[in-house]
Amino acid sequence: MEKPTKQGRYISIKQKLLGSYFIMLIIPILLVGIYLTASIRTNLINNKMAEIENNNERIQMDYVTLLSSVTNVSDWIYQDGDLADLVQTQYANPFDVYEAYQRYQMFEDYLRYYDEIEHIRFYVDNDTLTSTTGIYNANETIKNTDWYQSSVSGNGGIEWLVLEDGITKDQHLNLIRSVYRNYELVGVLTIAVNENMVKSLLADSASTVFITLNNQTPLYSYPEYDNIQDTYNQYRPVLDAVEDTEGNYEALDSQRYDREFTLNIRDVHIPKTLDSQMQVVGVVPTDSILQDVNRNLRLAYMIILAVLSMSILMLAIFIRTFNKRIIKLKNAMTMVAAGQFTIPPSIKGNDELSDVYKHLVMTTRSIEDLMKLNAEHIVNEKDWELQVKDAQFKMLASQINPHFLYNTLEMIRMKALRNQDREVAEIVMILSKLMRKSLERKQKETKLSEELEFTELYLQIQKLRFGEHIDYEIENTTQHDYTIVPLIIQPLVENSFIHGIEPKIDKGNIKIKVVEVDGYLEITVKDNGIGMKLDQLEQIRALLASNGDSSHLGVYNVHQRIRFTYGPSSGLSIDSVEGEGTVAKIRLPIQEHLNRQEE
Repeated sequence: MEKPTKQGRYISIKQKLLGSYFIMLIIPILLVGIYLTASIRTNLINNKMAEIENNNERIQMDYVTLLSSVTNVSDWIYQDGDLADLVQTQYANPFDVYEAYQRYQMFEDYLRYYDEIEHIRFYVDNDTLTSTTGIYNANETIKNTDWYQSSVSGNGGIEWLVLEDGITKDQHLNLIRSVYRNYELVGVLTIAVNENMVKSLLADSASTVFITLNNQTPLYSYPEYDNIQDTYNQYRPVLDAVEDTEGNYEALDSQRYDREFTLNIRDVHIPKTLDSQMQVVGVVPTDSILQDVNRNLRLAYMIILAVLSMSILMLAIFIRTFNKRIIKLKNAMTMVAAGQFTIPPSIKGNDELSDVYKHLVMTTRSIEDLMKLNAEHIVNEKDWELQVKDAQFKMLASQINPHFLYNTLEMIRMKALRNQDREVAEIVMILSKLMRKSLERKQKETKLSEELEFTELYLQIQKLRFGEHIDYEIENTTQHDYTIVPLIIQPLVENSFIHGIEPKIDKGNIKIKVVEVDGYLEITVKDNGIGMKLDQLEQIRALLASNGDSSHLGVYNVHQRIRFTYGPSSGLSIDSVEGEGTVAKIRLPIQEHLNRQEE
């Protein structure tokens, strides 16, 4: 009578477990699956659009970088006095012209070191010159062309046009710019962009992309079409339906495609370009995005179905094994009661039943567990020692002896001297000094003289880089060699170069002045660069006055380090006039310096 009663009770427990697990497991999985499916679909669409936007942004940035290199070359040619002398000289015979061409090799150097350039054409009005690689006499046909006249009237401004080269008969995107010297026209410069370089940056595009010039004229595309104009015209009904400013747009061209398109338009801003406008236009059929999304959703459905199937299978296995677990626990308790402590280590499951069995095992095998824990501890300790030794070895292996760097730079300098290349030798020597001082600056403070010497090394490198385009002056009228926070002058000088001197066409000048005024040490960095607009200056001043985090702004970091070290009465101030230059002034309390010097 007892056995059937127990058996009947076990069957009732199975039924309850089956119903409970169905409610607590299957239904939540279905609800979560439905919710996740909708969320995944939305996220996949957003991720796909973000991928397309990032792709077009990458193309935009790479394209701007490419054209900026061409613009920089045009600036160097514009400022090249040797070129102006060459093309404005009246020559007596062809041999003199030949010798002048042999002495001037800059065009060949530009073509050799700048892959972005296809060719350079400089058209001048000098009948005594003969046409050669890069320099050509401007005949009446060339002078009467629209692009030539537009460039002359542009007074040195940069313009981008598609021109057919008179020599190769190929069409290229060209930078066009008139070159003047002392308000006198020297010639008209055209620099053709290397089409292969543009195609290479479009090669990894994730969607159809066009790069356009003024009035939506297509220049390049990916994929590369045989007739880019006809292909681009197919999208014009869609493009004409939206604005031509930057952003994402959705449009439906029912006449031709009867499908929805997503457009991503980005403007291409080339430095120093006034009139020419370029855009990166990405065209993506919306249904192609949904195809990828649906493919991923089908995979998600298969995963959910597999999870459900596995859950049902595991539920059936659990119910079948539940009785076996009860019997196994009962047998183990019987053995312990009889004095037999060798029982199986565990039973399947992770619930109260298994917890009871675990406590039973713990009471019978506590000594064995302690021995095992001790053995594991020893093994883990050995493993840790090996890991520490391995980390120390890797750390030692990754260190580079600074003397190796200094000796290598000295070897390069000596080779340059033996090859009679004193300019390279001087650059290497200055760089070696700069690196040595940078690696040796581990202390929190430094002498004023050492800070000025470090800054002058940086200025010497910039002087060698820009030549006669810049001058600098350092004036120190202080009576003591004060102790100051390191690296507070050089960042201001570097900021003057990047934002003031480099964009400037005329000769740049930087002056560093150190004086003692009313108990303060004043360090002034003044440049004659392009200056800042009033709103930009106010923005920087507001940032210096705030206590926010702006680790990407060098002047802010200098200001914060000074105030942290010397208090709120010290710091950095900036003044600037657009077109005239910028003045950055550091104020440090002299008494604070004298106290540190005496210590």
